[in-house]
Order: sequence, then C-alpha cells, then structure tokens
Amino acid sequence: MKKLSTIVLVLALASLCVFAQGAEEKATSKYPTGPVEFVALGNPGGGSDLLARNIVDVITKYNLASVPVNVVDKAGGSGAVGMAYFNSKSDLDYNLMTVNSANIVTTHAAKVQIPRGGKWTPIACVATDNELLVASAESPFNNIQEVIDALKKNPKSLTVGCQDDLDAMTVALFEKEAGVEFNHTAYFASSEVFTSLLGGHIDFTIANPGECVGLVEGGRAKAIASFSPERLAAPFDKTGTIKEAGYPNCVIQMARGVMGPAGMSKEAQEYWANVLKQVCEKPEWKENYLDRSMLGNDFYGAADFEKFYADHENFLVTFATELGILK
Repeated sequence: MKKLSTIVLVLALASLCVFAQGAEEKATSKYPTGPVEFVALGNPGGGSDLLARNIVDVITKYNLASVPVNVVDKAGGSGAVGMAYFNSKSDLDYNLMTVNSANIVTTHAAKVQIPRGGKWTPIACVATDNELLVASAESPFNNIQEVIDALKKNPKSLTVGCQDDLDAMTVALFEKEAGVEFNHTAYFASSEVFTSLLGGHIDFTIANPGECVGLVEGGRAKAIASFSPERLAAPFDKTGTIKEAGYPNCVIQMARGVMGPAGMSKEAQEYWANVLKQVCEKPEWKENYLDRSMLGNDFYGAADFEKFYADHENFLVTFATELGILK
C-alpha cells in the first residue's frame, strides 16, 4: 500500500510540474505588448497604402490583434525611402512593412542595405496584382494596336510615365516584344503621375487596377490594355490584354505581401502570419479589397512566402538585368 501511495505521489508531482511549466510559459508569452507600426511604401491612396489600410480595417473590425496597428506612409525613391526608414527601426517585433514585386527590384537598383543578415522576415503574401496601360479619357487611342501603329510610324512620339522599376520593366518588355519605343518619364508616386496624365503632360501611364479604377469609373481615364494573363473584371472587362494582341510573353503580375524587419523574433513572425491568415479569410477582405482592386486571392504563409519571394526575386532580378534596368 505504501508503494502504491509513493507512485501516486510521484505522478501527482510530475503533473504539477508540467502544469506549472505550462502556466509559466503562458505567463511569460506576452507578445505583443504595445502598438505596431505598419509602413506603407507609398503615398496615401496608392497601392501599398490601400493594402495596409484594408488589412488594418479587418484587424480592427474583428479584433484580430491585441494591440493597435498604425499605418505610416513613406513615399519616395520607388519605395527606397520607406525601406531605409523601416531598416532603421530598432524595436524589431513591433514593425511591419508592405512589399510588392516592384520593391524587389528597387532593393537591388537602389542598393538598399538590409541589416542583420540582409533579409527581411517574411510574414505573408496576401494577393496578386496586375498592370494596365492607362490614358486620359480625351486620348485618341482606344486599343494597343493603335498605340503600336503610332510608335512604329514615329518612334518615341508618345510618352509613358512610370512610378517604379516594375512599371519600367513592364514597358521595356512590351517595347522589346512589339518592336516599338516610348519616350519615358519617371515619377515617384501615383498622385504625381496621374496629375500629369490628366493634365495632358504625358500620354500614358502604367497602373494597377486599384490605382485607376476610380478615374476609369468616373470617366476621367481609360484602360488601353492589360498585361494580365486574362481579361479583368468590370470596369476593365472590355479592355483587351497584350497577350490577346499577339504578344503572349507580355504578362506581368505583382505579388503583394507583408514583411517584418530583419531579425524579427519567431514568435512575432508567427503571430502576424496567423493574424494575416485570419484577415484573408474574412468576407470584407474579398469584397472591399480583392474585388474592388481586381486582385488575385493568393495567400502564402511565412514559410511558403519565404520561398515564393526568393524565387520571385531571382526571376525579376534576372529579367531586369536582361532588360538593362539593373546593371
């Protein structure tokens, strides 16, 4: 009887130790304890800003995070200004940043120095975006073949405004495939390029659907062609693709995601990856963001996003080097 009592006591003590250890781990796992800053690499109303604010709207509505998430817009240098600001932050677990395919090229073109190992912490890819060739409503051009004919007759007679390196890559790919050449003008923000477009200072710009849908629906701009693999939803459903015009290699898409600083803890990475997964499962995410901006519903968690980003970076850097955008 004494032996049985001893066994019971040992098992009870073991159970208490396991319980105490679990309670201690739970008590010490307090992340996050303060507000998080979410850096959007652009101006208010731009693609990165819309991404960040729609994420925060869903987080707030459903109380998906235990702390406030505050969006801060940092425009300039095709994202390089915001990246430098983000890289300077010391509270590594309390900062997030929007990223897209254009930013990948910018890190190489602007030789952005990422500290602590040279790689940001992948959180998640939340959507894929497309590119359009856009003109003002008063433009005499209505389809891509008319643009090609005009440029072949008079090279560099038409000016296209580009906001970032991916825009420039899109134009360069089209020029290479169609055997034409635009006059090029660089801009640092969507607000600037659309002001020039509507003011008649340039003939075209490259834009994501979400950046120009309001202008198109309002009758101030029109989409000439899409670089998407297939036609987009209304109001771009009547807009032909470059692929349809006989240039199957002219397909460019943009991945949109979220990164943490280089050196972010595993706990913080997993926490925000889980939050973003929940965001992308909510109906408001699809209705208010994906559908309105004509985005692809593509989600990759931290591990898959890390591989996707690395593969995407390799493709874009190789492509940009071939086109002469990167030296």
